[in-house]
Amino acid sequence: MFKSMEITQEKVATFDQRVEVAELELGNSKLGLGVIMVMAAFVGIWGVACLIGGLASSGSFQEIGRSLVTAFTGM
Repeated sequence: MFKSMEITQEKVATFDQRVEVAELELGNSKLGLGVIMVMAAFVGIWGVACLIGGLASSGSFQEIGRSLVTAFTGM
């Protein structure tokens, strides 16, 4: 019975080491995801600012529609 307890303790010790490595990898992953989310937020804010600027500089709704068709089709 004593030998089986030693084997069990060795397995638990090995499992603990694997958990510590996984936590470090998860921390790096969270950091990368956070950086990507911040950059995506900056791009989104810039896009909204450009949209508002474009709407403010257009003269009429007809010009906005024509510009959108030109932007989507390239013609």
